[in-house]
Amino acid sequence: MQTNFLREALYEIVWTTPVKTLAAEHKISDVAFAKTCKQHQIPLPPRGHWAKLEAGKKVYRQPLPERALGMPREVSFGASRWDYYGSAPKNLMELELIPPRPFDEALSAVRDKVAKRVKRISVPRDLSRAHPVVRKLLEADAPRRAKYWAATYKSLYDAPYFDSPFEQRRLRALNSLFLCLEQNDARVTSSGKNPHEFYARVGLIDVVISIDDPKVERTSWHATSDIAKSASGTLAVMINRGSVTEELQSTWQDKPNDKIESHLTEIAVNVLVAGESACRSKELAHYEWLVRRKADLIERSRIEREKAEQAERERRVKDEQARVDRLLSEAKALREAQEIRAYVASVKALNETSHEPIPETDIASWAAWALEQADRIDPIRSRRFLSDQA
Repeated sequence: MQTNFLREALYEIVWTTPVKTLAAEHKISDVAFAKTCKQHQIPLPPRGHWAKLEAGKKVYRQPLPERALGMPREVSFGASRWDYYGSAPKNLMELELIPPRPFDEALSAVRDKVAKRVKRISVPRDLSRAHPVVRKLLEADAPRRAKYWAATYKSLYDAPYFDSPFEQRRLRALNSLFLCLEQNDARVTSSGKNPHEFYARVGLIDVVISIDDPKVERTSWHATSDIAKSASGTLAVMINRGSVTEELQSTWQDKPNDKIESHLTEIAVNVLVAGESACRSKELAHYEWLVRRKADLIERSRIEREKAEQAERERRVKDEQARVDRLLSEAKALREAQEIRAYVASVKALNETSHEPIPETDIASWAAWALEQADRIDPIRSRRFLSDQA
């Protein structure tokens, strides 16, 4: 079960109640509880805090630091990283949904603050100080390079990916950007042997980064001309595939006298702020989703209630018709029973005046059987008519 706390509210709680108690209440381990608090930069009481407090000693309360970029204002226990906002409360229909409160700082103010914090990026001439992501790409390229140059017939499938002047320039720009982002608490990852896109995790948000030739289509192989591609080839940068808010620039491209390298600091700032922007958008989107979900649940409930009411009306009509049908059937059965009794009486009377009467024993036996049948179908004698009153 997922439980959400405002970050400030959880900070107050963890300084008034031991973590073990809180973790048990939410049915998770105290280690997992503490890890979640650490992820949201919520300081916890140090070892011995509660003993000192119980002894009446003075204790120091570490202040709550500012929320990190890309981190939600609510702390969630019981949600996966892929589905942080994905679930709705079970009592959603009864809840009063309140729109998210405005953020303390406008996104433009956040950008100004980040811009002052991020140091200017310079691009070295080599990759001797490589970021782990870039180093991994270079290390994977080494055996391809050796195989390619050692072969008599140079297959394009064996060619190195990153030997051209263009690729070296691209990797240097990526490397400098990645190192800057890591210094500002954003973790960079990639996937694939020859990636076109990389991912910077800002808080709990992944920002997509691409620095490449805007016309290139990367695959597991490339033509011979790519191996010698000039460093003067056009580089373009895109973050979040252009889906960043209008307040932030999301695309850059080489110009004759204005290369991408001179904009890397600005790009790093916008990547970090893009994570915060996406986090804010996600919070609003979750509220809007809850509003739609609540309206949908209410509408479904209304439709189900109307269907149930209609089904109940149809059931009552059907039951009433069944009672009427039974009533008519019982009236018919009573008439038939009375006709049998009248018939028996007539047979007896006629037999008494007959010139050749049937023996009394035969008549009596037949009459007993006939009257028994009349009693069997008679709803009054059997009291079947009373069953409709149940």
